[in-house]
Amino acid sequence: MPGSRVAVRAESPAACGCGAKLSAGDCLCPATPLAKVMGRRYALGLLSLVANRGVIRFSELRDRLGAVSSSTLAARLSDLEKAGLILRRVTPDTPPRVEYSLTERGRELCGVLTDFLRRSGRRDV
Repeated sequence: MPGSRVAVRAESPAACGCGAKLSAGDCLCPATPLAKVMGRRYALGLLSLVANRGVIRFSELRDRLGAVSSSTLAARLSDLEKAGLILRRVTPDTPPRVEYSLTERGRELCGVLTDFLRRSGRRDV
């Protein structure tokens, strides 16, 4: 109609500056820190081992991963712990016993990754 105003809502760019339109929901920038952690060597394998075992000790993780050094393994476990994906529990035994398990967030991420692989139709992606 002539003279009538139609309100047009402009899509606003994401606050992070990536240029994604917020209404489209395609800004993945909030996932960047998690992607950096998960992209590090051994991180995904560690998450999978902890998920499959429930509770696992440091020495068993080192044995199952093979050629990983203890310092690299400790660094990756620390990264996953800081990301809130695994829980580190130390028992006051002699020698101290260190066990790892998934947090709720870690279980959710494993579920999302499993679903992603299932939907992709391939488990060897």
